[in-house]
Amino acid sequence: MSEQLSRRSFLRQSITVSALGIGAGLVLTACGKKSEGGGATGCNDTSGLAEADKAMRTTNAYVEAAADPAKACDKCQLYVAAAAGAACGGCNVIKGPINPKGTCNLFAAKA
Repeated sequence: MSEQLSRRSFLRQSITVSALGIGAGLVLTACGKKSEGGGATGCNDTSGLAEADKAMRTTNAYVEAAADPAKACDKCQLYVAAAAGAACGGCNVIKGPINPKGTCNLFAAKA
């Protein structure tokens, strides 16, 4: 014998499930954002990089926040500025997202 739901019970359950799904999505989105340095979004997501590219970041000591602001990535010849609306730029040598306020051992001041 099957149990039938009233329209009111169905709507109440649908709203509850939807609210839980939206809430979980918001929590997961907020957990995925990192903030370092001047409030910029973290640029350490290397999930799409090959192991050799990840090793290059480590070997050259890339960090999200430069201890010396004069040696920040955005002041380096190798830095590629972020696209409009993006928080992370790039580098001509190190692959993956690069924080403009980060630094590494390859820093070469802009002329």
